[in-house]
Amino acid sequence: MKRVAVIGLGAIGREVMKALDGLTSVQVVAVADPAFVGRDAGEVAGLRPSGVPVVASAAEALKLGAADVALVLTVSGTAEMLPIVELAAAARTNVVSSCEDLAYADWATPDVARQIDELAISGGITVLGTGVNPGFVMDRLPLQLAGACVRVNGIRVERVVDAAKRRGPLRAKVGADLTPEEFAAGVAAKRLGHRGLPESCALLGVGLRLPFDEVVSRIEPVIATLESPRAGIAPGRVAGLRQSAVGLRGGREIARLDLEMSVAAPDPHDRIRIDGDPPLDVLIVGGTHGDRGTVGTIINAIPAVVAAAPGLKTVLDLPLYGVL
Repeated sequence: MKRVAVIGLGAIGREVMKALDGLTSVQVVAVADPAFVGRDAGEVAGLRPSGVPVVASAAEALKLGAADVALVLTVSGTAEMLPIVELAAAARTNVVSSCEDLAYADWATPDVARQIDELAISGGITVLGTGVNPGFVMDRLPLQLAGACVRVNGIRVERVVDAAKRRGPLRAKVGADLTPEEFAAGVAAKRLGHRGLPESCALLGVGLRLPFDEVVSRIEPVIATLESPRAGIAPGRVAGLRQSAVGLRGGREIARLDLEMSVAAPDPHDRIRIDGDPPLDVLIVGGTHGDRGTVGTIINAIPAVVAAAPGLKTVLDLPLYGVL
């Protein structure tokens, strides 16, 4: 049985608690979230009492020294993960996190990635960033499909998400109901946009053994119009965004990821097209659910991470794993 600490009881953390409830292969032994200190973790998640009181911080949860793996569901940047990994290494507790930038920290923050890797190795632990995107739909899944190809010339992945069916924080992240000017300011300030898309693109280059010279990113608004109404968004205002990441090698486009997240987006789907021998064109009708998919990738990674060699890993370093 794997002993688990859950760090963060936001929407994803509560869903992780529900997914782990009743499983005989895991036991939640510590939970941290400053918003719920002293309350029973099970009750916070909408479950029966678990007997595990919520503590204020990751430090307190990890000091208990009882967990095999910590599920860190609180931050998005690798620099924010660094002190948490330091604590986990001291406690010899492996880490699985939904931190988007951690999915391939070597791409944007190689110095921080090196520090995390060194801490993990010194502590004898494994650290992994994963989720549905990055971590599955636009990186691991396309590369798994490419394994059936004799030759790959290029990969294109499209993901369309109806933000109207997602939580409020995602709608805010994509700029829903802003003016175009407010959207532009939000992008410039890096408040808007989906984190992890360049990392997914760079991972494709690693998996294809064609590391990219450059990943070019772009974000633009989706504007509601009279001809294309967007469920309560007034014409002329922002319904969401379109974001792309293009991997270039020797000036040639090898991979292209196109992501739309907008209110009332038509035809939500995930589509993976591989130009190769043989060519492949795979469509997931309706797309992979963002929150539920993230919960699945987080909890199902637990056994593989516990069994892996110490260090900072990506999903490409781990074997295929099924349901926990």
